[in-house]
Amino acid sequence: MMRPMLPSPCPPWLRVSLAFVFTPLLSPAQDTPAFTFRMAYLHPATDSVYAADNNIRWVRVKEGSVDPDWGLWVHTMHRFVPPAQFEAHPEYFAERNGVRVPDQLCLSNPDVLRITVDSLRAMMARKPAARYWSVSQMDNFNHCQCAQCHRTDSLDGSPSGSILRFANAVADSFPDKVISTLAYQYSRSAPKVTKPRPNVNIMLCSIEEDRSRPIDAHDQPGSFTADLRDWSALTHNIIVWDYVINFSHLVAPFPNWKVLQPNLQLFRDAGVPMVFEQGLSSRGGEMPEFRTYLLAKLLWNPDLNVDSLRTHFMNAFYGDAGVYIDKYTRLLEEELDKSGKPLTLYEHPQAHKDGYLSAENIAKYKMLFNSAEAATFDLDTIYAWRVEDARLGIMYAELEVARAKPGTEHGLFEQDTTGAWHAKPYFVALLDTFIARAQRHGHIQLHETRNKLNDYYFEFDRHLKNGVVKNMATGRPITFVTPPDPRYSGDRPDALTDGFLAGQNYQFGWQGWYGKDLVATIDLGEVREVESVEATFLQDQQSWIFLPSEWGWESSEDGVHWTPRNRTAIPYASQKGAPYIDRTGLPTPPWIKARYIRVTAGNLGDLPAWHGSKGQCWLFCDEIMVYGE
Repeated sequence: MMRPMLPSPCPPWLRVSLAFVFTPLLSPAQDTPAFTFRMAYLHPATDSVYAADNNIRWVRVKEGSVDPDWGLWVHTMHRFVPPAQFEAHPEYFAERNGVRVPDQLCLSNPDVLRITVDSLRAMMARKPAARYWSVSQMDNFNHCQCAQCHRTDSLDGSPSGSILRFANAVADSFPDKVISTLAYQYSRSAPKVTKPRPNVNIMLCSIEEDRSRPIDAHDQPGSFTADLRDWSALTHNIIVWDYVINFSHLVAPFPNWKVLQPNLQLFRDAGVPMVFEQGLSSRGGEMPEFRTYLLAKLLWNPDLNVDSLRTHFMNAFYGDAGVYIDKYTRLLEEELDKSGKPLTLYEHPQAHKDGYLSAENIAKYKMLFNSAEAATFDLDTIYAWRVEDARLGIMYAELEVARAKPGTEHGLFEQDTTGAWHAKPYFVALLDTFIARAQRHGHIQLHETRNKLNDYYFEFDRHLKNGVVKNMATGRPITFVTPPDPRYSGDRPDALTDGFLAGQNYQFGWQGWYGKDLVATIDLGEVREVESVEATFLQDQQSWIFLPSEWGWESSEDGVHWTPRNRTAIPYASQKGAPYIDRTGLPTPPWIKARYIRVTAGNLGDLPAWHGSKGQCWLFCDEIMVYGE
């Protein structure tokens, strides 16, 4: 049963308008802004007074759009031709690997254009004041590859060709409106032939970029910098959609503050008039006030002195603790630079367990927060409240990084005097404290679309209680017919017999095989009585990871003569929702004697046609467990 959470909401005296707090800090330093459209899509900007006082767009979170000038905001194709029409009219939808799928539309189909224009006309009649209307791809990679779409994209050298021709055709029907379309992921590169109409807006997205250094540090063919230059040669009717947080781990430390200025300077110098900076519009996340402050200032004038802005904010927002929070944010950046590792938008904190989130660095950050808390010791001050909220990032990082180091000095588990492994009391208490504080400060969820606080608590608490599996295979040698891919080795050669279970993040603790079967032999050291064998497999189809088609095991007393014991097929099913772990056991009545256990799991092989990509499946395994006496 979950420990009771503290129900206290934000005290009334803390409900101070951020507009009031920041008004003296955010007055514009020049008369003309660098960008005509300036949106910092973070929670502070959902306060209309704050947004107006600080010269950024008011963030309105509602169906269809985030701004009254926009009738529709991105990923809109299914608003015009919904997937419900797929059964009756599969030809309206994308062809992938010779199969029609409902994920995207076929943009060369004249009926799709007609239906889109008719639908859009009806929508415009309901919102006549809106000038911008998005006609844009859905959020997946399954664009149409039918003969006509493929021909267009081949001529233009990019899938943006068929998209832009479609957007142009729609725009021709609405000369008094602006039709916006995405240049995003597979469509980011500009077309070589097709040019946008004057009333077509290009929403150019930087989702793939490394946030540890300025975007223009990468300027080679295929880079965002090159794509920005190519699009700017075609049109200046561009809005850059930039990203400023870790969307999979919203509260985790994400030291990208120093790249905000050079990135905005890049956009301005390319002639981009509009910028949308995506963060988190709901309450929570990592230091949203700091990010919103920097973005509001720099969206108006990207040439301001950022060091002065940072110092000014820290002192005003955290009071006497500001000097320590300032040192903390700068130390994060310094340690990230030292590591030489990229900083990406969906990565797990464990990616930096040997870098800026190493145990040694986390200890330094904790000392700075201790000093910050001491400087605001009077718990009736708003500064103490803010310091407590800012510290959540380090608490979360310490919990998550400890998962990647099981059985080590800084891992979640320790051995008692009998040799049994247990969760360290420190991490049990840290989890409780983190959850209580996160709830108190209004952190609704820890991932952009899921992982609410209660869900996180239950999953982590279960891992603390059940993350160690003691069995006859624990610590025993394991060999493979085909070794796991070096990119997914589980961080150790015995990851399948180390006795520690991994979580849903495939990058840590899991061993992976691309298009190959898993065939592993475990030496129990001596002949033992075996009752059953269990294994854990991961399914994360968005990342090309599928459950095995079947798996089973054999036994041998001498390693030469083998006897099949049990095998089961795993029915294939298309995954919906979050990744999940499949743990299954195969018993053998009656018990048998064996020294060697050989487990075979069949890779599903080629990706299913509906998946949209060409390639083979990954098979991921975390632990093989042998039970008996």
